[in-house]
Amino acid sequence: MIERIRGTLIDKAPTFVVVDVSGVGYGINISAYTAAKLPDAGAEVTLHTNLVVREDSMTLFGFADTTEKSTFLMLLDVNGVGPKMAQRILCGVSPADLLNMIASDNKSALSKIKGLGKKTSEQMVLTLKDKAATMLQGLCNLDGSGVTSMGKLSGAKMEAVLALHTLGVKDPAAEKAVAKAAENLGDHADAAVLIPEALKYI
Repeated sequence: MIERIRGTLIDKAPTFVVVDVSGVGYGINISAYTAAKLPDAGAEVTLHTNLVVREDSMTLFGFADTTEKSTFLMLLDVNGVGPKMAQRILCGVSPADLLNMIASDNKSALSKIKGLGKKTSEQMVLTLKDKAATMLQGLCNLDGSGVTSMGKLSGAKMEAVLALHTLGVKDPAAEKAVAKAAENLGDHADAAVLIPEALKYI
C-alpha cells in the first residue's frame, strides 16, 4: 500500500492534485479540507495516502494530516459510505467538526452536509459514535486544543458554531461567542438567531 507521498505539487484543483515523485506524477483525490492546507503549485508537499483497489480501478486518496485519514477510513465502516462519498463528506466539514457531530449524536447537523441524508446520518451515529468520541479524546490529548468541547454542545448551538467555522472563526472564539449569544437569547434560541448575535462578540 502507498501510505505517504512526498514530492513536488505540479497540478492543483479543488478535489484533485498531481504530485511529482522522482519523475512519476501521482494523481491523488483530496478533500476541500486538504486543498485549503496545500501550498501553491511548484512547492514540495507531503500527503498521507490511502490506495483503494477495485476490480477495474486503483484510486489514490490523499490527506493533509493523519486525523483526516483516520476519519476517512472510519467513514468506510458505515454501510453505504464508499471512498468517494467519504471524500465528499470531508469536502463539506472538517474532520474535527465531523467527529464532534457524530460523538454528540447531532443528526440534524450531519444531515445538512452535502451528500448525506437522514438515513445515512443515523447509520453513521449508530456505527461510529464511540469511535468518534475516542478519536476526539485523542486529539485533545495530542494538541491540547480542547477540540472535544464542542462535542458537549447540541442542536442549535453546535449549528451556530459550525456556521462561524465556515466564516473563518476558529475555536475557542467561535464557541465562546455562541455561548455568550445563548446567554443573551436563552438556551432554546435557534441557530438562525444565535449566529448574528454571536457575530457581535467576535
